[in-house]
Amino acid sequence: MKPIKFSFRALSLLLVLCSTSGYAMENSWKSLLSEEQRQQPVSLNTDKMPLSQLIQLLADQHQLNILITDQVSGESSLKLNKVAWQDAFDTLLTSHGLTVHTQGSMLRIDVADDAAVDNSQHRSILLSVNFAKASDLASLLKNEQQSFLSPNGAVSVDERTNTLIVRDTPEQLATIRQLVNDLDVPVKQVLIEARMVTVKANVSKELGIRWGASEYGLAIPEDAGSFVKGMQVDLPATNPAGTFSANLARLSDDILLDLELTALEQENKAEIITSPKIFTSNQQPAYIEQGTEIPYVETAAHGATAVQFKKAVMGLSVTPQITPNNHVLMELTITQNTRGDTVATPTGPAVAIDTQEMSTRVLAKNGETIVLGGIFQEHSLNDDSRVPILGSLPLLGNLLSHQQQRNEKRELMIFVTPTILPQT
Repeated sequence: MKPIKFSFRALSLLLVLCSTSGYAMENSWKSLLSEEQRQQPVSLNTDKMPLSQLIQLLADQHQLNILITDQVSGESSLKLNKVAWQDAFDTLLTSHGLTVHTQGSMLRIDVADDAAVDNSQHRSILLSVNFAKASDLASLLKNEQQSFLSPNGAVSVDERTNTLIVRDTPEQLATIRQLVNDLDVPVKQVLIEARMVTVKANVSKELGIRWGASEYGLAIPEDAGSFVKGMQVDLPATNPAGTFSANLARLSDDILLDLELTALEQENKAEIITSPKIFTSNQQPAYIEQGTEIPYVETAAHGATAVQFKKAVMGLSVTPQITPNNHVLMELTITQNTRGDTVATPTGPAVAIDTQEMSTRVLAKNGETIVLGGIFQEHSLNDDSRVPILGSLPLLGNLLSHQQQRNEKRELMIFVTPTILPQT
């Protein structure tokens, strides 16, 4: 260890620094001396004296019994002129990272434990979190890959008040406080409007829809114009049951969608199944489903029975992400679960659910409508035509009436419109 030289002016400055540095130093030993003894002026002039001898020299001023451990080593040069004895003794120990432990009337001088020295400098603060989850911020602060805490820092969460309790060094606390202030901001909200509509064949042309994807994947024609121009989409489709081709397009800005759909419904060319609206935060998923729950009886091994339910629903999951230019990048997942065959099991019959799923990512302008199609459903229709009054007569009515059962293929189209809500 290199020797350290002190002048009176340097010693005074060091005393100020040490008073705020927080080195671990027991105060109980000071009760062994009177106030007069602690303030007694001392003058010393030493050059490269072993540290243990210098400590012993100061202790002998008041006949203190001391034990200096073997870990205390090195040399020090000291030049004091009428400095209070306590100031000189404290400064000498703290400047070399030493600590005092009281054992009866004996003082044990030892190298301060790094953790104890560091911990003595720690402070605790409470940080109220208004918009984010305190638990999420706590996980970020103590992330193993890039922790914002010092080695002996700690953070805990009060779930009831959504408050962070942080203990660390003053410098680190200032950094953490600024980080929390930057992250604890209101998250933008998005209104998701979804319209699930079944339409007859070729109705999409009446709405001005030009599909940008085929059942073989994305196929944007060169003359697609404003409907699919610049579309960003990733269309993997899982198809465990039946044909589930994926079509995607943008709707022209001048289309009044609700009026068009109402007109088609009045012409019996379309049927609006549901048109829900849901609010969600940026990058938070929203889920919409429409359908029924199918009851079935489940028999346990010991013979007891219970009624269980399985969902047969059409579901739409939307996760919006707002881009810097106020566009919305949406992750869309469509699921169609329909009732399948009833299968026999060792505990009784069970209902099979046929599942179809499609996932895509698409970039839309704020307020722009994205159309998803290619989901086809079979509808069974019964046509019964007869001559009024005469068609209801026995025998004769059979000759004057006609019954026909036919299947009609309809396409399910889903219109999704994201709208970024203004922040108040």
